[in-house]
Amino acid sequence: MSADSGYSAHDVAEVLSRLSAVVDARQIQAPVGAQDLQAWWAAVAEVAGDGTCGLDANTLQYVKGVYDYIEKVIISCGTPDAFDVYEVCFETLTKVGFFLKFPPAKEGLLHLLEEVHEVFDVLLSCIETYEWVQPGATGLLRLWMLQVVFACFDYKQIQGRDLMELTDNDICGAVSLIAFLLRCPQAPFDMQAAAGRCLMQLTTADSVFLARQESGEELQSQQIAKLTGLLNRHVNGLIKGLIQFEVVDAFGHCICQHQMSHARTDTIVKYFLSTVHNCLLYCSENQRKLRQHLAVQSTIIQDIMIPYVHNILPALYDNPACGPGLQEWQNLKSVLQTFVVVTFNINVFRPQLRDSDLLPKIFDVPGILSHISMIELLIKAAVNVDYARGPYFENLTARLQAAFEALPEDQRMRLQRRLTSEQSTRLPMSRSSSQAMEAIAFALTPPTGMEGESPEAVALRQQHREYEQSLVQDKGGQKKKLMNMQSSEADDAAAMAAGTTGQDDDDCADMPPLISADGWQADLGAMNEIGVPTRAICPLSGTLMHDPVATPDGCMFDRASLEDWMQFYSTNPLTGVPLTMSECVQALEVQNFIQNYQLQMLSACMIAPEAFDEPPPPLCEAPAAAAAPPPMGPQSLLGDLPTLGSERQERTKKDKGKIKIESRSVVDCPDDMRCAIDGKVMTMPLRSPYGHCFEKKTLEKWIGNCGSTCPITSQPLRLEDCQLDSEMKKRIVRFLKGQA
Repeated sequence: MSADSGYSAHDVAEVLSRLSAVVDARQIQAPVGAQDLQAWWAAVAEVAGDGTCGLDANTLQYVKGVYDYIEKVIISCGTPDAFDVYEVCFETLTKVGFFLKFPPAKEGLLHLLEEVHEVFDVLLSCIETYEWVQPGATGLLRLWMLQVVFACFDYKQIQGRDLMELTDNDICGAVSLIAFLLRCPQAPFDMQAAAGRCLMQLTTADSVFLARQESGEELQSQQIAKLTGLLNRHVNGLIKGLIQFEVVDAFGHCICQHQMSHARTDTIVKYFLSTVHNCLLYCSENQRKLRQHLAVQSTIIQDIMIPYVHNILPALYDNPACGPGLQEWQNLKSVLQTFVVVTFNINVFRPQLRDSDLLPKIFDVPGILSHISMIELLIKAAVNVDYARGPYFENLTARLQAAFEALPEDQRMRLQRRLTSEQSTRLPMSRSSSQAMEAIAFALTPPTGMEGESPEAVALRQQHREYEQSLVQDKGGQKKKLMNMQSSEADDAAAMAAGTTGQDDDDCADMPPLISADGWQADLGAMNEIGVPTRAICPLSGTLMHDPVATPDGCMFDRASLEDWMQFYSTNPLTGVPLTMSECVQALEVQNFIQNYQLQMLSACMIAPEAFDEPPPPLCEAPAAAAAPPPMGPQSLLGDLPTLGSERQERTKKDKGKIKIESRSVVDCPDDMRCAIDGKVMTMPLRSPYGHCFEKKTLEKWIGNCGSTCPITSQPLRLEDCQLDSEMKKRIVRFLKGQA
């Protein structure tokens, strides 16, 4: 157990004293007095020593007496706003649970949680609502409630799907808890790291499907449409939660809190990068809102991520033999992957990467220009930031060309193939800067023999690639992820192993072909050679469209790519006719088709992995070298508690279920109570002269970043032109209090 969570017998005695005082102040009927409670614990502390010593039967009865006292207080409290009572109760349980490390004490704590699980569940579901109405009203209750769970099970055993069970499969509730832990300075680092890891796991399809497999449901007996619907709701709720609970900002707080420790910063940054990277790869309207959120309301890229790269570069410079087996190398690769995705979608980040010396410094990392996966990322990052307009254009072009020419012939062909074909399954690259594209034309030319390939040649090349992949699987044990999703610890361990054995991570980067989905041809066109609908691909970027827009003559482009194009040209990229962005309209129906196609592929991979090149890895599983965690009950996180995701059994006669507020009620509020910029519930609504309502702080950030322009109408708008909508504020307060 982490030293951060180590508590002494004295700590427990002190919190027991506070518990007795709170019980007396609230006039709660307690089974024994404060003196008896302290005497029981003194007897336990005398025998337990540092907490590792076993207890005899008589001393265990004293521990049981303490647990019974706390159980009685929790059940007898019965008032929805007695957060001070609940907080000190769960703080006591946490400190006892971490201090007494032998199994009988853990079993007693689990039994207590079983007895109070209804109060536990209901409290978790309502805390966020109370915090919205009155920030700070619940204190550190969530911290202690979750630490009790970690006191029963090791930090590494808690997975993202366990948090989903804990919140009754409410994805917004799970994201809310994670954001709280990341932002809470009192949370132990191991707990914050576990929260970041769980969030990263929740961004993948495995958090939905593996939980169903563990509960005994057979995925192959489910209709793919049903599974796709489950994943659709999960993904949309997840991204809404990231925006609603300001998770990106919470990661920033956590990184700053641990900035003096490189090891801790590496861990939190890895989970942050994977979370953002994965969410930006989903094709949905909510993904567009996330891009807007990152651009308008977050400075973590420029304030946290760029300085982080500068911090890890010295460790790479000092190791001439650095490669995929080095943690800093893996983190740098994750940073570059995230930069590629972010700069493709959000142009506000491009000048900071283009005009700084960050890219030239990354080029100086020993050996980085000999790995084609890294060269691919550096080329895409350079093109996406339009490096031709920056001060290092000639230098970077010369170094990229020299690195390309230094590669063996087969490696050059593989790099060219990665940059020119199958773009829909790779990280996106902008094609709007003609100067940048011309400068690296040497890498963007299809390999000799690939121009105008016949179907037979394509099939033959596909079979050859499948054979190569089977060899790679046998050598390194690495598996591939659909849609370029980032990996968990299991995949990191495999990458580290590959590095130590001398295997290049480049060998495992090719995407497997996707299986066809029935019925998409009518809406998205016929499948290409790798099973991707042709109308789902942007003609400019060659990738799946995340935010498709339609021109007046019916052409479809991804909004980000077309906006980049329009910076240089005022014509349709395909037809050459004059065009402005104001003439283009959002193709919401096509966007929904693309999202459903993407999620259907992830669902199909779970049902029939044999239809792909090789089965996808369970991204949430523990590293192979780690011992399997002990069973935690049939289907539940808290020992033998009922499954939180299933229908409740009949409640007992104990009055434990009075609080019935779902945390998602805050998210599911009327649309007119949401800010027109980010869709979040407003607390200080400002109404513009054009009739739109904005949250004050959000509008201030918009004007600060984008100028005095209305985000909705693009008409001139100053902050002083807007008025506080008092009636709307009263309505919001009444709504929130009504939910409480």
